[in-house]
Amino acid sequence: MHYLLPTQLRTSALNTIKKYNQTVILFVLFLTNTVLKGIFLSSSSLGSDEAFSVYHAQMNISSIIWFLSQGNNPPLYEIILHFWIKIFGISEFSVRLPSLIFSSVTVLYIFKLGNKFLNKRIGIYASLVFIFSNYQISYAHEARAYALLGLLSVVSMYYFMKLIEYCTSNQEVKNMKTAAGKNMIILILVNTLIVYLHYLGFCILLAQFIFIISHKKIISRYFKEIIIFYFAIVLLYLPNIFAFFKIFLERTQTGTFLTTPEGIHSIYNMIWTFSNMPVVAVSSILIIFISLIKLVFYSNGHQITIYNKLVVFWFIFIFFFMFGVSYLIPMFLDRYLMPAAVAFSLLLGICADFVIRIPRYSYIVPTLIILLFTATCQPDITKRNKPDVKEITDKIKSLKTSNSLIIVSPFYYILNFFYYYDDKVFKACAADGYTDTQLYPVTRKKNICYTNDIKDSDCKN
Repeated sequence: MHYLLPTQLRTSALNTIKKYNQTVILFVLFLTNTVLKGIFLSSSSLGSDEAFSVYHAQMNISSIIWFLSQGNNPPLYEIILHFWIKIFGISEFSVRLPSLIFSSVTVLYIFKLGNKFLNKRIGIYASLVFIFSNYQISYAHEARAYALLGLLSVVSMYYFMKLIEYCTSNQEVKNMKTAAGKNMIILILVNTLIVYLHYLGFCILLAQFIFIISHKKIISRYFKEIIIFYFAIVLLYLPNIFAFFKIFLERTQTGTFLTTPEGIHSIYNMIWTFSNMPVVAVSSILIIFISLIKLVFYSNGHQITIYNKLVVFWFIFIFFFMFGVSYLIPMFLDRYLMPAAVAFSLLLGICADFVIRIPRYSYIVPTLIILLFTATCQPDITKRNKPDVKEITDKIKSLKTSNSLIIVSPFYYILNFFYYYDDKVFKACAADGYTDTQLYPVTRKKNICYTNDIKDSDCKN
């Protein structure tokens, strides 16, 4: 029989309590996020982009891949939604539920990352900022890829930090190498998924690549493994590589629907978007600025860890890289900055925790910033910001006669309109693989015309 010594008993008991406390925290964070963001999940009408995803997700897999290869989106999200719809249907609640689930799992990884590599306090602060962010609520309410993009971003960084932990360890033991190998396989799979989900997922890979090559110790010891790591991702991405270069060349030549940023004004507006309201945005900027000043001039020997540096670099690189590139190819849009928005929660948690280091006063700044986010949180923000397409469509249906001509403009609202006007046609056309233009003869038979120009001669009885 084996007997535990008193010291071992205490250690075992403390570890059990610690594990139990962490489980409770994770459960509370998950539940809070799910309830807060789930209350108004189906209260707003499906937006035009949502209708696009729902429509094309009903096609067969080969049609989804082919059609999306012609546009701006890789196919992963619509493929996931395809199988989800087969089970749960296309109601607003059903098609948005995956995004709510992705958002709630993101909270768990934000806390796990903070707790393991920063500290438990930062994990909690960052998680609460994420939960009460109106920006994050809006994408948890949207049947689009962005909530999953946020989840894969933080999962990728979590396993990237674990890989750095193994690479910087001085232990040369077999178990450590085995663990590092398993972690690398997981990271390869996650990073492959993120670039199949959205082309801007490459920003995460680029940030990790630049960060790791800037550390000579890691490069010198693991150069071969790093080459294999990125080669594996390229190999797994080969089926979509031509579509990626095609869209890249097109956007380089023709630009996007966005305009170039307006300097510091655009930067402030984006921080405002991440921070609910101006008072929270200004407070957040002030906390980050004071932390930077304190670190540079009044750190008193405080050493910032490699993981803190990575979170700071994660946000700054993606945020300002996309800001700079947008002067060539405009892409400085809130939804595209989801990987930076997740990092913003962690960065704000780090800075709020660092401003006051005196133990009895250290909770003041984090408590204030969390209260500001909580007080300005709007769980029904999507209902407030989206037009009620269902109400409009029902009104049209009640007023139309057999001779009425319905004109939908701009043309890309046709899927959104038909989702509410005639869901049977919406489903049937998607199942038959009809593209937007192939829908036109179907809609004209129902006296519906969709165009960008309401003076279009075709839009006449």
